[in-house]
Amino acid sequence: EAGARVREKILASTAEAGFKVNDILVTGRAQIPAEELLSRLSIKQNMPIFGVNIGEAQKSLMDIPWVRDVAISRRLPDKIVVELTERTPVALWQYQKKISVIDRDGVVLTTENLDAYKQLPLIVGGDAPKHVTELLDLLAAEPVVASRLTSAVRIGQRRWDLHLQSGLLVKLPEQNVELALRRLVAAEEQKNIFKRAIVSIDLRAPEKLVVMPAAAPQTNI
Repeated sequence: EAGARVREKILASTAEAGFKVNDILVTGRAQIPAEELLSRLSIKQNMPIFGVNIGEAQKSLMDIPWVRDVAISRRLPDKIVVELTERTPVALWQYQKKISVIDRDGVVLTTENLDAYKQLPLIVGGDAPKHVTELLDLLAAEPVVASRLTSAVRIGQRRWDLHLQSGLLVKLPEQNVELALRRLVAAEEQKNIFKRAIVSIDLRAPEKLVVMPAAAPQTNI
């Protein structure tokens, strides 16, 4: 107790000398509400700047889902600097009738204000967040498919079904997905397959597309 009183007196004297919090400078904030950030920091104006527990403040901010990394420092005599690295939303995740915004690591960022993220692709399934990075990388290599995607559904924790804007269902294989997508894009480039009256395209068979025409028997191409 005596040591704590001595510490308080020392901190008070440093504050009187001008070493007290006058400003909090935050960089990198885009998604986190300012009110939540300041509440988590628990740093008050005019408190002794040497009394700020940097470690606890950083730990508190890391508990915010949007925060990927944070560094907090003192800029003497009177400023606290908070350098944030926020997570980037990449997809909407639907599971058990609930939709969340996730990042590439599958971390749930928010379940609120979803209209602001409606441009993101929708993935569906319990283990879908674990595989979202792989899926997005595959689609980035094939923008012809990515630009038509409305949702991607995880099937049996093994593979994806893609639902395109036209209503077309594309069944991807478990292995060699990049090669299957390349075959799909080649078929579109050569035969305009996306504009045909087709219900589904099955890419699970190696080196061929199994096509289900609308109201017609199954055929191979």
